[in-house]
Amino acid sequence: MTQSHSRSRGKRAQALAEMAVMVPFLVIGMMGMLDLGRAFYYQIALTNAVREAARFGAAPFYTGITPSCNPIPPASSPGPNCLVPGDDDIKIRLAQELTNTGFLVDPANITIAPTQQARVTSCGTSGGCQYPISVTATYKFSFITPIISNLIGDANGQLTLSTSALFRTEY
Repeated sequence: MTQSHSRSRGKRAQALAEMAVMVPFLVIGMMGMLDLGRAFYYQIALTNAVREAARFGAAPFYTGITPSCNPIPPASSPGPNCLVPGDDDIKIRLAQELTNTGFLVDPANITIAPTQQARVTSCGTSGGCQYPISVTATYKFSFITPIISNLIGDANGQLTLSTSALFRTEY
């Protein structure tokens, strides 16, 4: 009886030692998968926000009878009665779409092409102007898991998420 009792104790000790070795790897792997899931979520949210901002920039901003645009420059905005949405309005729309996602994109990391001045000058009050408008945004995603940030991230442990959308204008 003493031999079988010591064998089962040995098996339990071996199982405990194996588990002690494997648990840290399992926890790090699980945390890494959660981190990658967060990165995919941020990429999808950013893509949807950029798409919505580009759609907003392509649609007529004002549909009144007599639209008028402020000349740019000197005005920094085309004004509330212009068909062409201003860059600031497009950036605000992108920020609204990211509300409650857990992150915001710095407006300096949002690029809109063609420029607001080119859009106002060529299409301000003419109507019937159809050309592509592009909105691009980048975001530096920070990992929580150190090993994943070293494997996938840059020197600072961050992953640059970038996306763009291209729509044809309707003004």
